[in-house]
This record gives sequence, structure tokens and C-alpha cells, in this order.
Amino acid sequence: MKLRPRLRETTYSILGLVLVLAVGGCGGGGSSAPPTAGDPAPKLAQMNTFQTTGPAFAVNSSVQFKSLTKSGDTIWVAATLSDFAGAHTISVTDTQGNVYTLLDQENDGVPGTQTLAHFYAANIVGDTAAPDTVTVVWSNDNYKGILIAEISGTTAAPLVGHAAKIQDGLSGGTNNVTSGAVNVTTARTPALLVAVSMNTSGGASDTGGSGFGGPTAGSGMTQVATLWNWGTELATFATLPVTSAESATSVFSAPDLDSYVTVAAVFH
Repeated sequence: MKLRPRLRETTYSILGLVLVLAVGGCGGGGSSAPPTAGDPAPKLAQMNTFQTTGPAFAVNSSVQFKSLTKSGDTIWVAATLSDFAGAHTISVTDTQGNVYTLLDQENDGVPGTQTLAHFYAANIVGDTAAPDTVTVVWSNDNYKGILIAEISGTTAAPLVGHAAKIQDGLSGGTNNVTSGAVNVTTARTPALLVAVSMNTSGGASDTGGSGFGGPTAGSGMTQVATLWNWGTELATFATLPVTSAESATSVFSAPDLDSYVTVAAVFH
């Protein structure tokens, strides 16, 4: 997590009065304080994506940021792959040596049998020469995709939305795909909700896709990018600024009758 400068007290005597001034100094360890008034709002600094070529099998997969990352920021990673032969164990590393924590991993089961997982690394080392390269470590399989996102202005571990899977039976409609609400208190604002929702039985797949694409960002969400084109773009990356206490929800709209998996987290 991001560390705030530790304060040291410096005493001055002026005309018999004693003044104690708090002066910023270097400090290590300890926990970061919750956000306070004047803290910068978390923002999406940059992102990049990677995908394999459809049914082509591959092992570990890497994607590099386009620009240098900044020390103290957070990296959020969303990753998908086929799980037809069974759920995979997934982990993440990078060239900075940052430590990644798994937030959630959800598999939709048949007919899509596709996994969507997400991870984060807080208080990252940052780059001085080449942009960070993130590697997702997983076993040999196909239909693999990665999203990496750098988030600035974070001060604490994220709040995690409940990952959700919706099987075939969902009719296309507005604001009907979500990962569930994330409760955000006033003390945790300003904050930024990030979410990826994926149509796991659409496009073209090894089990025969429906041909439909991924969901669109619903009311209140900002659609940042569409991802992972296997016949058509199957996933959507969206954000939502959170400025007051609320039950923040990642909302997406389904294009048609299909299965969906959604993951979300709130960074503050």
C-alpha cells in the first residue's frame, strides 16, 4: 500500500513562545492513512492489452505498458483463458518485482468454460528506464487475454466487488449485467471503480460461440475500451468515479442471450 511521509516534530522558541512544526520526513513501514480531504482522486493513468490468436495454445503471456509507470501507483490486471479442461492456477509477476494479489477468479462453466480473474499490486516500484512488463503465469491453453492498467492516486488496498457469472438464460437488455455492489464509505472517497465484463459464450470459441459480442458499459459507467477479439470483441473495460458514500455497482448491458462473467474493484 502507499505510504505517507512520516512527520517529525521540530521545536522553535520565538519571543518566549514555543512553536512545534510538523515537517515532512522520510519514513518506512506502518499503514497508510485513509483518504482525507485534498487527496488526489484515483485515476486511470494508462492501460494496455494482449491476446492470443484464437485457438492457438500458449503458455505464459506478457504485455508491456506503453509508458513509464510511476512509483507508488497501483497496477490492476484482468486475465482470461479457456477452462474447458478444468480451472487453471493463475499468478502474475512483472519486471519490477512487484507483488500481485489475486482478488477473484471466476469460471462460467459450460457452454463457454472461460475464466476471468483479476489481481493488483499496490505501491509499485515504478520505472526509470523501460516501461514495466507484466507476465501472467498459467499453464498451456487457448483463448488467453490480458488487460493491464496503472492507477494513480491510490492510498490503500482495494475494496473488491463480488465476481459474478450469469449463465445462458439472460436476455439482452439494459443494465442487466453486474458483478454486485461494492460498499464505499465517505472515508474511502474519492475512489475509482474499475470493472471488466466478458461475454464468455459469444464470438467464436472452441466450444462454438454465439457470434454476439461483449456487453456495453451501463448507466453511470465510462466505457474505456473493448477487449479480446475472437470473432468479435468479447469484453468491456469500464470505470466509475466514486465521490461520496454509496453502494457502487459495475453495470453493463447485454447484447443478447449469452453467458457473462464480471469482476470489479474499488481503488481508494
